[in-house]
Amino acid sequence: MTGRVGRVGLAVTIVLLFGLGVLDLVQHYRVEPVAAFALSAARVAPLLFFRRRPVEAWVIELSAVLVTAIVTVPVSPAEPWPWAVSSIATLTAVAGLVATLGGKHLSIVMVTVTAALGVLLSIWPGRGDWFSFVATTVAVAIGAGVGDVVWARRQMANALAEEKQVSAAERELRSVVEERARIAREMHDVVAHHMSVIVVQSETARYRLDGLPERAVAEFTEIARLARGSLSELRGLLSALRDDGADPARTPQPTLAELPALVARVEAAGIPVTMTIAPGAENLPQVLQLAVFRIVQEGLSNVVRHAPGARTWVDIARRKETLTVEVTNDEAGGGGPLTDKEGGHGLAGVRERVTLLGGRFEVDQPDGGWRLRAVLPL
Repeated sequence: MTGRVGRVGLAVTIVLLFGLGVLDLVQHYRVEPVAAFALSAARVAPLLFFRRRPVEAWVIELSAVLVTAIVTVPVSPAEPWPWAVSSIATLTAVAGLVATLGGKHLSIVMVTVTAALGVLLSIWPGRGDWFSFVATTVAVAIGAGVGDVVWARRQMANALAEEKQVSAAERELRSVVEERARIAREMHDVVAHHMSVIVVQSETARYRLDGLPERAVAEFTEIARLARGSLSELRGLLSALRDDGADPARTPQPTLAELPALVARVEAAGIPVTMTIAPGAENLPQVLQLAVFRIVQEGLSNVVRHAPGARTWVDIARRKETLTVEVTNDEAGGGGPLTDKEGGHGLAGVRERVTLLGGRFEVDQPDGGWRLRAVLPL
């Protein structure tokens, strides 16, 4: 809306200055109507393109009013010369508008050049008019000064807008950091504490409980080992959340080489798993290996939670320019396909990970069993 109002205002100004110029030259300077039209058009033309070419607009305007002064003769000595009233108006308008784009240095140049040119013409024998010189110089100086003020306010407004953007970004970042710190505190105070208790109780069970069979001792030992590993991973996650200076790139990330250990842990929980890995998969980029590991981990975790004891297949196949990861089990309770909401945050996280890598992710229920399938581009 503001831009439209500005364009309308500029158009009205051009029309008014053009009409004033024609009447001024015809009535007060013995100029034929055709020449008056041409000179007036030349003096208002720079207003049409001053935004794109401010310096050129000023040079053309100054040249137009100079030609107007040279070819015109006042009707009476009372008329101002070298600068006619209409020339003063257009010169001031162009100087002011150009100053809104260029700053103080350009304004000083425009006022200085106008004053110098006015002095040269004012000493013209028999035609000089010092009042015209002074009035023009003052008017151009005022116009340029107003333009400088507008330019300075515009710069200040832009700086304030940038500052607001920076402040908003800082507030958002601070909110994220505070939320991450809160989550880290909660995880440390609750989850890490409980995991530590599990480790201690599992490791001391053989000493606290009499008559435990060897299988129970082995189970408690395995629980303690898994809990210690989970606690170690949790500490790494807490460090990342707190952003304590650790370099995430240096943090060890799981690869395909760790899949057999993951499958072994699931089998120890009573889930028979058959895993097939395509040849050469161990040479995949680190980001893909991590994604595959997390996908398989989530798939097996869902089997343990929702279909305990079901036979499960893990298939990692390479087909041309894609890598397909499938985790399928032959039994599952429930009706339709497992959704992100039903699967908690795990499936949603896997879907986001696959999407970020440009892949496709789906969960369906073939032959009564669940299947988690991801297709990743290589």
